[in-house]
Amino acid sequence: WEDYICKDENANLIEDFEAFASQKYGKKVVVNYSTFGTNENMYNELQLSKVKLEDGSYDYGYDLVCPSDYMIQKMISENMLEKLDRSLGNLDNYDTYSSKYILDLFDSYGWTEYACGYMYGTMGFVYNPEVLSRSGEYVEGDERHWDFPWKTYSKNLGTIKDSIRDTYALALGKVYTNELKGYATMYANGELSDSEYQEKIVEVFNRTDAQTVDKVTKELIELKGNVYGFEVDSGKRDMASGKIAINFAWSGDAVYTLDIADEDGTELYYAVPEEGSNIWFDGWVMPKGANIRLAQDFINFLADPENAVKNMNFIGYTPVVSGSTMLDNCIDWYGTWVLVETDDIDEADYIDEETGKAYYEYYFQDALDEGVITKTADDVYDLIYPEYDDDDNIIGLYQEEGVQLYHYDVSFLLNTRTETGEMRVWTDTLGRQLETQYPTKDTVIRCAIMKSFTDEEMKLLNNMWDEVKVSAIPPYIMWAIVIIIVLLIVLIPTLSYMHKKGIKVIKFKNKNLKLIKREIIK
Repeated sequence: WEDYICKDENANLIEDFEAFASQKYGKKVVVNYSTFGTNENMYNELQLSKVKLEDGSYDYGYDLVCPSDYMIQKMISENMLEKLDRSLGNLDNYDTYSSKYILDLFDSYGWTEYACGYMYGTMGFVYNPEVLSRSGEYVEGDERHWDFPWKTYSKNLGTIKDSIRDTYALALGKVYTNELKGYATMYANGELSDSEYQEKIVEVFNRTDAQTVDKVTKELIELKGNVYGFEVDSGKRDMASGKIAINFAWSGDAVYTLDIADEDGTELYYAVPEEGSNIWFDGWVMPKGANIRLAQDFINFLADPENAVKNMNFIGYTPVVSGSTMLDNCIDWYGTWVLVETDDIDEADYIDEETGKAYYEYYFQDALDEGVITKTADDVYDLIYPEYDDDDNIIGLYQEEGVQLYHYDVSFLLNTRTETGEMRVWTDTLGRQLETQYPTKDTVIRCAIMKSFTDEEMKLLNNMWDEVKVSAIPPYIMWAIVIIIVLLIVLIPTLSYMHKKGIKVIKFKNKNLKLIKREIIK
């Protein structure tokens, strides 16, 4: 995927790996790095690049690709992949530091032999409550249900993904809302176990029978008249700029959107529908003919916790890599940090020039342990916050009284098979970046994995998609197309007749006409 490996002025993991591998093997190692826009584009590229070998096997021309969950399943079923070779001993970072939940999930789906997880997340709605509230109709909590973008007050304020699988899942959530609510109630009442509940959710979000496809088609055609448009990447910028107020988004894009909106002073939020949603995974796989040793070296290099932190800081998505290093990064990013007055000026992190008072910076838990925080009620505190510049230097302070804090549990996703136990982060805000990147167990349990569809099922969905996209064309454009076709039907025989009769048609010469290549940079 584009922008999916850290590559900026602070760190370039591809160049770092080249240096690491070149030193390890005593010869120059180079990574040829290319990107794709959709799983289907990637799959088609592999089919076009494959070469049949003398033994009847294929070489697909790539050592590593990073598809999503359902495409990994398809590639496994079509015998396109090499198996991972753990006897080489170069997947220890991945096996040691990956989330226990992810590793167990890969085991249960039979992916462990072929794939290593890379990034994961949920799908939900990024929304701007301030803009939506201007309608007078928006009610807090609407964003936690699938009919959110269908609401009349969201007219021309929302975008959805220009992606068959993701937008199909959106409509499935709407079509089967009542059924999904029923399962949620059964789970809450203890009538369904974790696995039984998730099986129900997975079945609903992977339905492809003709009746379901027909219902989805009708819902999406209706939705087309209510949304601002389709998008893949532009939704992030449109949300941040205020052009739209609802964006159906992947959680990593949601984090990025919230971050850039914060820079402009706009406060956005992210919500996963209560009825259930999609939890997706992108993973590394090796196509047939891959250089297995170097490919696994690369996977393992990215699974080093320090490199995973660099990656996470750059792209905003949540890596499979977990444990204490990622918890420390999570606290650094999202934890509540406070200033506490100190008499030790030499050790002070900040001195207020106006008052001459000195302050030491604490993570909230450390301040609690030191007993230097004033508690006014249960989890409510009077706090002094630090203000930072772009380089994270403290440049000021501000005070707030009666601050409600939350001891947010990230254990479910940050526990590894060797590092277990309670992992929590003190935060003063929910529904934003922390919760987006690290959803709770309750949220993850109600999220479904997309399965690989058969060719027949995809044919149904492609036909549905064509019908939906055509329905989105404005009537005046449809009439223009019809008129042009009619003119061509009339004009072509006329020109042919004139040519046969020797009747000349005036031609205009193009003088000094240059063809300008227009490049679109995403």
